[in-house]
Amino acid sequence: MQCYLCGSERYFRREGKVRDNPSIEILECETCGLVFLSEQNTNDEFYTQGGMHNQQQVYELTGRRDLINDMYRFNRSRLEFVLDSLIGKDIVDFGSGYGGFLIQAKPFAKSVLGIELESQVRAVYEQYDIPLASSLEQALAISQSLTTKATSDQKQLSGGGNYDLLTAFHVIEHLADPIGILRQLASLLKDNGKMIIEVPNANDALLSIYKNKAFSEFTYWSPHLYLYNPHTLRKLGEKAGLVVDFVKCIQRYPLSNTLYWLSNGLPAGQKIWGGFLDSKILQESYESALASVGATDTLIAQFRKR
Repeated sequence: MQCYLCGSERYFRREGKVRDNPSIEILECETCGLVFLSEQNTNDEFYTQGGMHNQQQVYELTGRRDLINDMYRFNRSRLEFVLDSLIGKDIVDFGSGYGGFLIQAKPFAKSVLGIELESQVRAVYEQYDIPLASSLEQALAISQSLTTKATSDQKQLSGGGNYDLLTAFHVIEHLADPIGILRQLASLLKDNGKMIIEVPNANDALLSIYKNKAFSEFTYWSPHLYLYNPHTLRKLGEKAGLVVDFVKCIQRYPLSNTLYWLSNGLPAGQKIWGGFLDSKILQESYESALASVGATDTLIAQFRKR
């Protein structure tokens, strides 16, 4: 078995379990550090009909209703992160789920488009009057039709694409061929268009520093085919032929969540201990400390077309 990113055949087995399929092994490339699964069992049909965004199914898979409640907060943080690049711009969100980010972004953007395979989400987009492409191919066709119309109207569209900003929040880790998909996504962008990519960090402190057994048997999931660290996420963008402006370490979950894992081996500590423990100053300090060693729970990268 070769590493997808660097081609090395040297890898080792990581500690932990894939929570929904313990027979799958978690492997890490010795050369570049890419974390990947020994088997890939997902495809487009899995995402179209799999009900991944069904709230009851999310609860049954993870045991966590707080994941559903946290999404508004996560999307608000994402909006704040990209707001300067979004105001008055044309944006597209790849793997847009129930549209939580686009619903918050729409009042600030010139136009928005969601790309989401899962069929059951369409009613939400209709409710909020947000255009939805059910596949990347459909999004590319929409972009091409807009380009054709712009040309017929004798308007100047640079770069062949129509979007100033493309976002992909916790999507790239699901892709069997992320390099190929990133190249296709780049064709949706105007010249100087940006991609904001958010993924889980393979070097999360609960794995790399605290080595928490309970977390290592919870966090891995069969649809997460690849997990990236700061180095491999940068390398992914470069292999796709993109300019990597930055890779930032972000801590989504506060210290209370970490301590609860260490104490009780369970998630959602912020719901129980956060009221007296968490504060903005503490969160910023904790994030800074973890970022200094690349061990936050989340990575955000900005890529651009060359």
